[in-house]
Amino acid sequence: MRTNTTPRTTNRKAIFALLAVQALCVAVAIAAVTQNRAAHVALGVLPSGLEQPLRMLPRYDYPRVVSDDQLRRVLYILRPKLRGERPSINHVDHALRMWGVEATFADPDCLSGVEMRALLTDHRTFARDWGADEKPLLVVDERGIAVRTQEGQATASHIDHTLAGLAEIGTPISFPVHTTEGIFTVGELLESTLRSFRLNQTEYEWSTLAFALYLPHTKGWQSSESQQITFDRLARRLMRERLPRGVCFGNHRMFTLVVLLNVDDEHNILGSPARGEVEKFLLDATAQLVKNQHQSGYWNGDWATGPTDKSDDRKRDSLANRVLATGHALEWWAIAPKRFHPPRESLVRAGQWLCQTIEEMDETTVRKSYTFLTHAGRALALWRGKMPAEVVNAETAANAKR
Repeated sequence: MRTNTTPRTTNRKAIFALLAVQALCVAVAIAAVTQNRAAHVALGVLPSGLEQPLRMLPRYDYPRVVSDDQLRRVLYILRPKLRGERPSINHVDHALRMWGVEATFADPDCLSGVEMRALLTDHRTFARDWGADEKPLLVVDERGIAVRTQEGQATASHIDHTLAGLAEIGTPISFPVHTTEGIFTVGELLESTLRSFRLNQTEYEWSTLAFALYLPHTKGWQSSESQQITFDRLARRLMRERLPRGVCFGNHRMFTLVVLLNVDDEHNILGSPARGEVEKFLLDATAQLVKNQHQSGYWNGDWATGPTDKSDDRKRDSLANRVLATGHALEWWAIAPKRFHPPRESLVRAGQWLCQTIEEMDETTVRKSYTFLTHAGRALALWRGKMPAEVVNAETAANAKR
């Protein structure tokens, strides 16, 4: 007897065909979702910055830390004598952060604040001073626009230092950035920074500072590595290494953590547990600074540990490192709430040591330590309730009336 198997075979083939089609559809759907997620990252579906970034303005006026006359003399010594061929971009970057765009100087060797910002944001100005043979400071690639960093005197010294500095001096998000590839904006520079940011990158300080000032309305975003970035997570990254590890003996970390607290006061960017951790971290840092302040008033590379006999620690006691540690500590305290301050006498001794030391420096020493000194000069002005440009511009106006 012949058995008719054709219908069953046909049904089986149809089922297999249907399953194959379904599997293909699922694979296509998964690929589409994956591609769509990648496209979202690639296309930069990221938070947009405020048109006007937040500013950390002066909070205190303590004349015993630095007198009016001392401040004028110190700021005169630290004026940005950077005009000419091939000015160090590291110096320009730091000088702009100290002086801001409002600063003008009678000295023809000094760059104004507007000129310094142009050097960092306009390739035409950069090429004029550095020559057509030098690689551009501002580069454009598949990630967007970026600032060349740690590649010599024609580049920035810290990751995202330029962007953070532009934020600190109040540069609008729509401010134009001229490159060899066309005109972009600071907003596009911020977007590229968000896209290229990695949780395992070497420095977090300046990236986090820029994010806090331009993006205080943002609770979080996804990195290009599909990692969720929040200010809580950034704060904990800043605190995870033992002090004084980190650039400038860890002081950049404290400065940025204070900024996060200040921004959180108005914009609630930190969760309560993270805020508590930040406060404890800063209070502990202050306690160590008080404990290890040298009798003359300064700190150096041993500020977090106390002096030791190790050769590496002894090397940290150079004059440059004393200026670095003391100026940076006074700077982050100057924007911090009072509860994080040391006793007033500690501030006074540090400020007076800085003033005396800077006034005794020759021009060569000032030039060699200029980046550290900009933090010191800015800190001293903040302790008198002013930005450095306010002091210099007021003096220029007074001289013009005489």
